[in-house]
Amino acid sequence: MLKKELLKVKSYQIVMYIRISSEDDDIGINPQKSESNSITNQRNLLYEFINKQFTKEQEGFSKYEVMEKCDDGYSGKKFERPGFIEMIEMAENNLVDCIIVKDFSRLGRDYVEVGNYIEQVFPRLGIRFISVNDNYDSSKNMNQAAGLDVAFKNLIYDFYSRDTSKKLRNARRKMAERGEFASANAPYGYMKSIKDKHKLLINPDTAPIVKQIFELKLAGMSGLKITEMLNAQCIPSPAQYAINTKTGMDWRKINEMTGWDNSKVISILKDERYTGVMVSLKRTLKGIYGKDTKVDKRDWLRVEGTHEAIISPEMFKQVQNIMLNFEKNPCKIKRYNPFTCGVCGRKLSKCSNKTFYYCRYGNVNPEAGCYKAKYETEVLYRIVLEELKLHLKEFTELQKVYDTITLNNISVKDNIPMYENALEKLSFSKTAMYEQYKYGKITKEEYINKKKAVSEQIKQYEEMVKSAKLERTENNKEYDKIKRTGDLIYKYQNVQKLTKEVQETFIERVVVYSKERLKITWKFEDGFWLAD
Repeated sequence: MLKKELLKVKSYQIVMYIRISSEDDDIGINPQKSESNSITNQRNLLYEFINKQFTKEQEGFSKYEVMEKCDDGYSGKKFERPGFIEMIEMAENNLVDCIIVKDFSRLGRDYVEVGNYIEQVFPRLGIRFISVNDNYDSSKNMNQAAGLDVAFKNLIYDFYSRDTSKKLRNARRKMAERGEFASANAPYGYMKSIKDKHKLLINPDTAPIVKQIFELKLAGMSGLKITEMLNAQCIPSPAQYAINTKTGMDWRKINEMTGWDNSKVISILKDERYTGVMVSLKRTLKGIYGKDTKVDKRDWLRVEGTHEAIISPEMFKQVQNIMLNFEKNPCKIKRYNPFTCGVCGRKLSKCSNKTFYYCRYGNVNPEAGCYKAKYETEVLYRIVLEELKLHLKEFTELQKVYDTITLNNISVKDNIPMYENALEKLSFSKTAMYEQYKYGKITKEEYINKKKAVSEQIKQYEEMVKSAKLERTENNKEYDKIKRTGDLIYKYQNVQKLTKEVQETFIERVVVYSKERLKITWKFEDGFWLAD
């Protein structure tokens, strides 16, 4: 609090939060909404409000300062946005006095989360929250909740997101059925028609490159060799071409050094659109707030003859057969390789004599940060092996847990027969009570009371049996898991070499940043528990 109070002596800290995303894509359909929700318009609106409002009321401060946090292209349905996260971190560090937005939907479109920030988080942090278009100012409602109107508006925004999502899905399906192109960027080799952005046209600059890639593959050249040849001939990669021509790419994710790589060549070779077939709906969102997931290839929507082909269907089929035969080749040994380049994130490769690892991407892209980086196999293996040995020594602690679970398991198993025996006796006594009542040895009232008491006991023992069996099942799972771990660790406790078998058993991933810096992800939890 002292930090914030010292800051207040100097100035009143205001953060303008601005957001726009594809949810606002009735932009283009509704130009008024486009202008309303644009970054520029939001910024102008908020500055105009601040200049009018805070010249009248300085809240006891000598001056105010305005900061801006902006998320361009991020959905309001989720709150993992860079600008929003920075703003909240500043707020939690007492560096913010007031947060101001155009309307509640700019803060977010999930009405539960928005309500939580307005009703709980901001008041707890002592932050004033203003939503200009909603005429809401928390400083004017300091002694009461934000009210039904806020919750209702947030609910409307949430319903709007759901309705918009449903309409967009339907619209995209209709476009796909008509064979219209709906992505932001045309595939390499094509460009979008100026007259109709949903139609693809041959790009005279890049289409010959696509055809050349298919011809080289048909001639027997591997994807890696094709990649090396394209980079050696200084042919701009799709990303480089987009920068040079300033056409439809996300500028934040690419740069001039983004060269060709094997994965891009393979993706071109597998793209059926080069035969004049429009292939759509290859990905989908699971639910409104769900994860973007791949759709099974059998469910893709294909429409033939929608645009001019770069290659013939026969050539495409021949190339697919070559690639399929290569993948199914029984002579092709799939080697386990956990070593990854810490610069570009791609798998490292071994040189021909296996004395060192290197990054193939860096090898074919001289401008890449991983270019010419070599990591001695012996050094990498020694570091990983020493770390593994340290973990294996911790098995003594695991053995204690193993013994405890074994004893508990035996104890639970012994209790179940006892509970079941008690249940059998209670059931018998219930029958005996009925006979006593039937032959007039006890009254009806006594029978009802005794029956009720015994029924309660039966119920309790049934719950005890159920609970004990569940506990036994869980213990058995833990017992088996730890025994499996124990067997493996006993098997490898004196390991002296990082063999392929050892790597596959214990190592998930090794990210190599330099000869001295590695990050190892193990296939076990908490240091020595093997994952399922």
